[in-house]
Amino acid sequence: MPRTSVEALRRTEIVNGAIRLIAREGYEATTMRGLAAELDVSTGTITHWFATKNQVLGATLEELASRFAGRTAAELEHATTPTEVLIAIGDASVPDTPERADEQRVWGELGARAARTPDLAERHERLYAGWRRQMEKAVEAGIKAKAFRKTDAAEWARTYAALIDGLALHVLLHPESVTPERMRTAIRAHIAVSLR
Repeated sequence: MPRTSVEALRRTEIVNGAIRLIAREGYEATTMRGLAAELDVSTGTITHWFATKNQVLGATLEELASRFAGRTAAELEHATTPTEVLIAIGDASVPDTPERADEQRVWGELGARAARTPDLAERHERLYAGWRRQMEKAVEAGIKAKAFRKTDAAEWARTYAALIDGLALHVLLHPESVTPERMRTAIRAHIAVSLR
């Protein structure tokens, strides 16, 4: 089995440290010096791999997307119908563990930052476009199979993505009223009402 390169290992450690720090302190409080302290390394160690904070953030965004893609793929293994595919995509987004909750917090922080940072905005949009395309394909397949009513699949995907993001945010902000189970119920209700 090939060994992980020192470069890949160090980059992974830095990104994981950034995820922990941003989840705990927020984007604004996360600095290169703070990240170095989190990892117990010098700032030079970090700047050897990432010249700027925005480069760390870009790599962090990509790592979160990769983790999410892995969860989605695991959920999709058991999905055999377009409805099950859409449910699986939604279920992969439920922040129902401490790790997923941290990832959702960081995703939200980076999303807010992307609105003011062109490089992050481009990456953010590319990642969302791929996610929405998965949804569109499932809706198109459901329409073709006559399981779903005719609708604009791209528009439906935009709405579904916004619903999922909003519900996930409410799970974090209002855990007493929006639980992970309520999020799952809302996802299923939206699919049933809007596509049949």
